[in-house]
Amino acid sequence: MDITLFHILTAGAISAAAGGLLGSFALLRRMALVGDALSHVALPGIALGLLFHFNPFLGSLAFLLLGTTLIWAVEHKTNLPVDTLVGVLFVLALAFGALLMPEHELLEALFGDISQLSATGLWVSLLLGGVVIVALLMLWRKLTLTMISSELSQSTGLRPHLVEFFFLTLFALVVALGITFTGVLLIGALIIIPAAIARNIAPSMRSYMFLSSFLGVLGATGGILASYFFGIASGPAFVILLGTLFFLSVIAKLR
Repeated sequence: MDITLFHILTAGAISAAAGGLLGSFALLRRMALVGDALSHVALPGIALGLLFHFNPFLGSLAFLLLGTTLIWAVEHKTNLPVDTLVGVLFVLALAFGALLMPEHELLEALFGDISQLSATGLWVSLLLGGVVIVALLMLWRKLTLTMISSELSQSTGLRPHLVEFFFLTLFALVVALGITFTGVLLIGALIIIPAAIARNIAPSMRSYMFLSSFLGVLGATGGILASYFFGIASGPAFVILLGTLFFLSVIAKLR
């Protein structure tokens, strides 16, 4: 199947929609920078894929799922904060990734290039992005309660630790999806900025979730079109567009 601009826009939009929606919960959990740090865990997997000639996406996803499972298990045993564990894993993975990554592939891994999307990548984006969005929409009340107070959620019969594992798994899926679009260095923007804008202007939790997802789609569409028509990288264009909207939302809130 020939990949057209429409296919690239669709893949970017669903990745950004999933990222924005996940970000609305990440901000509640005060995990805004976890996605940015967690993305570096994918580097060794990408490097191994390139070195041994298998799909780098599979390598990145495997390392991300392994990393989030390790973070979840250690947090449960030690009660160390998630951001501390992610920070340690981040620097270890970055060191191994830097040693293993072929130099000529490093730039694409760091900044992404969705214009090189394959037919397989398109279907994977649609499938995994859809899974993340449906899962978050089905369980948003339970997630919200757990993010606000684990003790309160436990009193209602929920198991906060399992909810945390579920959320970290979705985090891994979104980061793996987003790397193709924004690369390792800018993936945090896919999760943080849409939700940060929505938080400034949304009057309710439902509208906050919807706006986070919608703004992700808006930014992805703008970034990809800017890349197509003006020849600039879509990931940085996405960040600049939504970063501008964020500061405009801050100004509007101050008024």
